[in-house]
Amino acid sequence: MTYTLVTPYQWQTWGANPPTTKYARLAQRPITGGTISGNIAPYLTDIPRGETLIVNGTTVTKEQFPNQDTLAAASYYFLGGHEYTISDTQAQVLIDAGYSSLLTNI
Repeated sequence: MTYTLVTPYQWQTWGANPPTTKYARLAQRPITGGTISGNIAPYLTDIPRGETLIVNGTTVTKEQFPNQDTLAAASYYFLGGHEYTISDTQAQVLIDAGYSSLLTNI
């Protein structure tokens, strides 16, 4: 059996710092029903940022901005914002690490 993995993401507010563009003033307008990891952005100008899952043996860590040395040292990794078809062995490592909600049986 194989699995589909959809890597996680977080909504991040674009333009929340001191206004640099005319659109930055919209950054703090909340959207009803929005959550940091749900389908609806928390604020009007939020954008999704993928989180990479890095596997070293049976240890899985989640990083938003992994560097190339971290990726090179990993057993394998799944870049944020992507969908993967993975093996049973890879799926079991993710399930054991608590990421079963990201997996779907194919």
